[in-house]
Amino acid sequence: MRFRKTLFSLLCAPYLLQTAYADDVLSHFFQPSPDEAYPWFTGPLLAPSVHTIPPGHVDVEPYLFFWSFTGAYNNHWRPQSADHNFYSLQLQVPIWVGVCSFLDVTVQPIAAYQFTQNQQSMEFGDIPFGFDIQLLNEDQNRWWVPAIKLALKAVGPTGNYDDLNPNKLGTDAFGSGNWLPNATISLGRIFPIGEKHFFSPRLAWSYTVPTPLHVKNYNVYGGTYGTDGTVYPGNIFSFDFGFEYNLSQNWVVANDFYYQHNNKNRFSGDTGFIEPGIAAVMTSPSSDQFSLAPAIEYNWSENIGIIGGVWFSFAGRNSSRFVTGVIALNIYTQSGH
Repeated sequence: MRFRKTLFSLLCAPYLLQTAYADDVLSHFFQPSPDEAYPWFTGPLLAPSVHTIPPGHVDVEPYLFFWSFTGAYNNHWRPQSADHNFYSLQLQVPIWVGVCSFLDVTVQPIAAYQFTQNQQSMEFGDIPFGFDIQLLNEDQNRWWVPAIKLALKAVGPTGNYDDLNPNKLGTDAFGSGNWLPNATISLGRIFPIGEKHFFSPRLAWSYTVPTPLHVKNYNVYGGTYGTDGTVYPGNIFSFDFGFEYNLSQNWVVANDFYYQHNNKNRFSGDTGFIEPGIAAVMTSPSSDQFSLAPAIEYNWSENIGIIGGVWFSFAGRNSSRFVTGVIALNIYTQSGH
């Protein structure tokens, strides 16, 4: 059970994480008074930006994650430690390109080095892609009017997900095998706190409807030799409340509160047998997970900043326990510069 929880967390996390690019685009909508030092924000670790990239601009934000899966939460919300931790060092490179005043496109290549119990593997993952639509911009004269953005995305199933080598202990698994169509609504705005400090909260709701997929033998959803059938992954809902507060124009503290619910997985076909009379497990119950991601930023300018922090689970049901170190460098530029 822990093996499948770890693999499912790995295949979902890179896609469900809506990385947050530098919010210097706020300068189009927020004009501080002459006495106010304009805030430079790179974004919380998880919550998506509430603005699209303007046309003619590009944003690149390489993320480096070091995941340590330390166990699981059982059906009664009790934590259970694993005999051996599972580790995944991931490089994610989300790229946004502005298309017009209300639209940008994005793609996010992902690769990982994974290891546990003297087994290791280098893998390329699924490739998230899609576009963002600006539904509303904040009104400078009405503090209660937020910016609202809709993201519509999917995943190119390029990662390894079935016909896995059982001797590799899951290190060769880094894909979902399906398209994971997703819609995310995010809203937020910036609030001046005095003359030099600013508070920037964000809310994001995300819903994913995974497509059915065919699997064979050992796979990220379970199975064994002889498994041959169709997996129907459950829908996924997530909620994120993130915020930033600047200590100075350069230094910023941030945090995310993240919740994710997965519906149960179903399966039809031949499960195969672990041993005579004992069928392999190819279904999983619904699950819940709560996590936090505190971070600190340093921004050299409105176009370049770095953010680092820790993302960790603190409660859950039928889900993995993890601790993740995260660091990201944000580079925002005009095309051709």
